[in-house]
Amino acid sequence: MRADALEHRRRLIEAAAHVFASQGPDTPLQAVIEEAGCGRGTLYRHFADRAELIMAVVEGEIEDALQTIETRAGDPALLVDALTCQSRAASIHFPLLCTVDEDRIQAFAERLRPRYERMLDLLLETARGCGQVDDGFTPDMLYMAIEMLGAARGSKAMPEDKAFALALRIVLDGVRQNPQGAHKSLSSFLKPGECREVDA
Repeated sequence: MRADALEHRRRLIEAAAHVFASQGPDTPLQAVIEEAGCGRGTLYRHFADRAELIMAVVEGEIEDALQTIETRAGDPALLVDALTCQSRAASIHFPLLCTVDEDRIQAFAERLRPRYERMLDLLLETARGCGQVDDGFTPDMLYMAIEMLGAARGSKAMPEDKAFALALRIVLDGVRQNPQGAHKSLSSFLKPGECREVDA
């Protein structure tokens, strides 16, 4: 791809990321075109439809996050910063991806899975090395924490920043190492007869 074509693609993706985040997933693509300073023909030369553009935005942000985490290995502030950024991304990406055909989303998710899993693994490696979580805290748990924090950003009960700060405190209290260096079994919090698959 020529240098000018690469630059047009980059500008379109950056513009789409900004427009979708600020105006929502149903924003007319004309807003993206105007933000990028490109023509409609340029947009459709790079992206066949809205779904392709949305997936390019998500993929680009995952790549950026992975590079950031790779360069900040060992940084004690990385866990909180990553939870903040990734939960914000989740709160934006989920509504966007819900507009894409399910079959395309499944193929897209499979393609991105190795990089996303590497991002979670590296983040946990740093968090464990800094004594912030123990070995029992898994990538699946980290992914769920990100999803929960993303959902908290959409709370109707309080402003987003306050809801996120409260949810982050709950998550960090839950993942922090206890004095013995291990988490209390989750099943110990369940009442008799409740689902115990959490310890499987």
